[in-house]
Amino acid sequence: MLAQGRSPIPMHSNDDARRAPIWRRVTAGVGAMVMCSSLGVAGVHTAFADTTSSTAVATAADVVTNGVIPAGALSVVNFHPVWGDKEANKASMIKYIDEAHAAGVKMIVFPEMALTGYVSSSDPESAAYRMAVSQAETISSPITRELADKAAAYGMWVIFGTSERIPGDSEHAYNSAFAASPDGKVVSYQKIAPVEGSWATPGTTPVLLPTEWGLAGLSICYDTYANPEIERYYAAQGAGILINPTATSRSYRDIDGDGVKDGKGWEWYYRNRLESIASRDGLVIASADLVGADGCPDADGKQPYDFPGGSVIVRGSADYSAGQNADGTLIVGVEGALTNAKDLRVSYPSTTRVANDFHPDYYAKWYAELADKQESGTSLSNYYGSADGPRVAVANVAGVWADKQANVDMMVKYAEQAAADDVDLIVFPETVLTGYDSTDPKGDADAHSSNADVNRVLAASDDYMQVLLAEKVKGTDGDDTRGESVRTMADTAKRLGMYIVFGLPEMPDGGPIVDADGVKKVYNSAAVAFPDGHTESFQKMHRAGQEEKVWSVPGNTPLIFEMPEFTGSDGTALKAGVNICRDGHFYPELGRYYAASGAELLIHPTATTGNAWYRESRIGSYTDRDGLAAVTANLWGQDGYPLDADGKPIYSVDENGETVSSGKEVKGYNYMGVGRDAFRSTSLIITAWNGKDGTPFDYATGSALDTSGTGGGATPEITKDWAFGEGLYDPDNLETRTMNLRSAGFRITNFQARLYSKMYDALAARTIDGYTPMYATGGALDTSALADPIAKARQVVDAAEGTKPSYTDESVASLADALLTAQALADNTTFSAEQQPLVTAAKDALNAAYDALTPVTTEPEPSDKPTDGTGDAPGKDTDGAATPDAPRSSDKPGAPGAAGTDTVVAAGDDGATQAPLSATGSSVVAVMALALAVSGAGVTLLVIRRRANRC
Repeated sequence: MLAQGRSPIPMHSNDDARRAPIWRRVTAGVGAMVMCSSLGVAGVHTAFADTTSSTAVATAADVVTNGVIPAGALSVVNFHPVWGDKEANKASMIKYIDEAHAAGVKMIVFPEMALTGYVSSSDPESAAYRMAVSQAETISSPITRELADKAAAYGMWVIFGTSERIPGDSEHAYNSAFAASPDGKVVSYQKIAPVEGSWATPGTTPVLLPTEWGLAGLSICYDTYANPEIERYYAAQGAGILINPTATSRSYRDIDGDGVKDGKGWEWYYRNRLESIASRDGLVIASADLVGADGCPDADGKQPYDFPGGSVIVRGSADYSAGQNADGTLIVGVEGALTNAKDLRVSYPSTTRVANDFHPDYYAKWYAELADKQESGTSLSNYYGSADGPRVAVANVAGVWADKQANVDMMVKYAEQAAADDVDLIVFPETVLTGYDSTDPKGDADAHSSNADVNRVLAASDDYMQVLLAEKVKGTDGDDTRGESVRTMADTAKRLGMYIVFGLPEMPDGGPIVDADGVKKVYNSAAVAFPDGHTESFQKMHRAGQEEKVWSVPGNTPLIFEMPEFTGSDGTALKAGVNICRDGHFYPELGRYYAASGAELLIHPTATTGNAWYRESRIGSYTDRDGLAAVTANLWGQDGYPLDADGKPIYSVDENGETVSSGKEVKGYNYMGVGRDAFRSTSLIITAWNGKDGTPFDYATGSALDTSGTGGGATPEITKDWAFGEGLYDPDNLETRTMNLRSAGFRITNFQARLYSKMYDALAARTIDGYTPMYATGGALDTSALADPIAKARQVVDAAEGTKPSYTDESVASLADALLTAQALADNTTFSAEQQPLVTAAKDALNAAYDALTPVTTEPEPSDKPTDGTGDAPGKDTDGAATPDAPRSSDKPGAPGAAGTDTVVAAGDDGATQAPLSATGSSVVAVMALALAVSGAGVTLLVIRRRANRC
């Protein structure tokens, strides 16, 4: 049975087989070398943005978006590859697949580059680089077909990582995940943001799999951890499953000096990335990681990488069904397959639906703006590089419901306290000016404030409290059109020489916005008061539940501002972006836009009941992933009007509109009810760890973040001294720290802004009525131009199996290799017309190989051959010097002086070398191969020129 442990799988396969067809033999051996030695054929593949196939899958009439993965049906493998030995790795994978089938598994996921072993290289002359490119597979190649046949025989999904050929480009490959379906069809996903070096060309095509449980999106390693746009696209298309073949080992190191690597730092990173995705978008994530030593060995056999394993199946709020130890830590350092221990429900994610304020139209424009910068030559990478950041404060407070004056008085006190501590920026929570709760506004149903003046206003209107108390925010110093509260806070900011950010309902220019039902609404905003007295605002774009949607409309404009008092190492001013609550917790697009636009600081007022894990995993991901330090202030206290023990309002209005009190003791507040606390969660000030304590991460927790003691709301021992209520001032409730921003700045490798813009544009075109797409969409990929060249090539390759071949094996090998690439493109179902140039490249390569076929020449009779080795010997000058037609004698196999230079390797009947060609990449690299068919022997000889080891 599949278990949490090591599977005793043989690492090599020596099964005998009949002599394989030449196209199979050459692609298993020579074909890869032909590709490897064809230097300079083409440049890097031109990137496209291809959403056609994924949209077609998502909109198919029979698509399934909700289902249940039965216990034991989904498997992830901690896989230890033999570097460069595809045959050995294939055999190991087949063993796992056989065991999985016997155990009832219906989908098995192997890690990134499981078939080849892991490569990270930008040196085209290195053995590692050449292995990744030369051993690249196609969806139609023999090894792929063998695994796909297994999938079909067992009615199982088989997903594995490998490098993949690029038609027309012999110097690069894709880092891909192949998915063989239960009916044996294969699709490939090309890693969109590879970090493995220049050998790996970025892909451009998101891929959805239509499983019986629901839609599953393919994403590889860094795509998953550093590019949320990809899984967001999948979720918006209806995917409830994310499949993550990975090869990650960040911070997997010995931290206690016992000689054994510890998983603590790696586990924090891995969990932070996966759990934030699973909980944010409700996805089931199947993540399979490599385990053990891997990579091109040096002269002593030492390999450069050591992977922890740690494959998991996780969903929701850190709900693991595979990959955890009994103590909750992840299983590391162990080979083997794991399966889900319980049924897993798959559903269409909610946070990527337009009805829930998912705004693909906004995102398409933001990313287009970033793409325009990239395409004009402007780098989006940013490095602040200075430890001298602002001193900031977060106020753990809650406002008195519907009493702006009381709340302004409270905020001014905290601002003055902060100023006395040399604070440069103070952040208050969302809606702190008025309170968060909304309630029925009809008549006097909401007239329960402790403020008598406000009660008269509430009783006289059927508008929501936030609408009645909303204020105009934007304005210059002294602008009297701004609301009274805003002016007071702006004057305070100017007087104290600081930045003050606070949440409030904002009145739009021209008054409330009236919706289709006649309900007046305003913005849920954050006001920013500057040291010079002027004010700006950010309007929340992604609203929360019904209590907020009833009174607010979404904004659509990002806000980035400079803090010129602080400059980075290059002299540029510190930039801050603002978002509110769900903007940051559930919708990463805005924070990503800020980071890629040069912001180093995220300011985030919020009103959430989420626990400390939720808060740090969501907001901390911007710091660790996007280089955004964060200041997030959460409500701390009760919210809503006060209630007695029976749930009745303490305050109400009489027939004269006067406020009266019941005189009863307050036992609760309207937002959460009697006996329940409303907001008892954390505020945080987060930076990167920045080498604190001389360590690369927090050795105590594994965290790469530094909260410097903030987040006290999660610790009862700390908060026992805090005031908890509405409108209370307590010095203990203010948390401060000076921010070290040395590591701040956006540095995402292969960030494809244009691709993401087009992906969101496609989503907007599908989901928003009346939307005008920004980009034209591609039709189906037209591979008809390949039909005739494939047919001609197939005829030659098949004929080469005869006893009297017409063409030399080496020229047929080249043709078979080009045929394999062309056939894979003809079989491709994920590319669209966006990728049409690949068809042209494949056709041209196939035609060139066909035209280069070399006829077999008739050997002269023995009596006609020269006997003195000189004179008329073919390819020789009279002095015995080598000509272009023949190598020097010392270069010939077995000749004197050839030791360690050339090797004759016998390939078995199944086309696999007995000393696998690719496995020799650990000590040498093949740069030229010649296939010599030995008549009647059933063996292919590979004459390989070897180069000294250099990984």
